[in-house]
Amino acid sequence: MHRFSDLFLTSSGRIGRISFILGGGVLMALWATFDLLAPLRTRDLAGWIVAAILLYSGACVLSQRLHDRGRSGWRSGPILLAVAMAWPRPQAPLDWIAAVILILVAVDLALLPGQKTFNRHGAPRQAQSGPSPS
Repeated sequence: MHRFSDLFLTSSGRIGRISFILGGGVLMALWATFDLLAPLRTRDLAGWIVAAILLYSGACVLSQRLHDRGRSGWRSGPILLAVAMAWPRPQAPLDWIAAVILILVAVDLALLPGQKTFNRHGAPRQAQSGPSPS
């Protein structure tokens, strides 16, 4: 399993589906908790700071999973924009388009396996664990 600091604070390397789902779930739960439980005045004052921290961590988790799929981590930017548009529920037509895009991205990143071989972002997670038995 990935270390906490590696998962949420760095965008380099690769992570598997389970780490991606758990990391994304933690970030979404933290945002929902802040959004629902924080008093309105706190959300106004600290909302930008909390959003920046969660967006940075989200970009790190997304980038690592995109790397595992053989894609550039820069694609996490449009994905996070789609999350911001569709959160907490889509209302405008563009919000619904963003929600559909997020469903497609979720299928791609959460259900499909990463590349089994070395790619430009490093070795697969199994190969990084340690030496393989001969």
